Amino acid sequence: MSLRAVVGEYLRHGRLLSAAAFGLDPQWELDVALAHGWERSTLHASATEQLERDVRLRHRGGWRPLTLKPFYLRGRCLGASLDLWRGLPLAQALPWLRELRPAPALEWFHFVGADQGAVLVDGRTGLHFRRRGRRFVLTAVDASIAAPADDPDLPGGFDNGQWLRNLMAPCDEPAQWRALAARDADPHAALQAIREIAPYLPGR
Repeated sequence: MSLRAVVGEYLRHGRLLSAAAFGLDPQWELDVALAHGWERSTLHASATEQLERDVRLRHRGGWRPLTLKPFYLRGRCLGASLDLWRGLPLAQALPWLRELRPAPALEWFHFVGADQGAVLVDGRTGLHFRRRGRRFVLTAVDASIAAPADDPDLPGGFDNGQWLRNLMAPCDEPAQWRALAARDADPHAALQAIREIAPYLPGR
């Protein structure tokens, strides 16, 4: 599969649909997934756990390494996230948002300064990015996870929108990003990165 197709599943549906292509059956209990070669992300077992496996996806004539991380609640798979640990230029992924119909609701956030942030798509999918030099790179794709409001271990599930709104500060305006860049250790590089995302900001 291609990276574009997999990220597109998150953007259109708010979750990964093609888990089987990575050797993961969402119906498997956690112990079965472990028996099929998936590894725990942490050393200690608990009611909420993540497994992981390194995979490669096609992208622009080459291959992009990433880590797929399925999430389990009491042994049952509820969803998965992507960790693009080598990063993908954010400017390559943002045009995919314009292909969505109907057009998605976008919320932009920054974390502390002009070097890290996220885009929340339709209130459920988070595209996380950080700055490397003069460019922003996509580093992770997260999705909301549903669970009953009275669940003892994950009450109400994981609301990606609420989590991002609590963790980061909204930053939809180009002027807000430029103000952050002015306080950056390398304002010129920060402004160069911001120019790539400016056409996609709701307040442009």
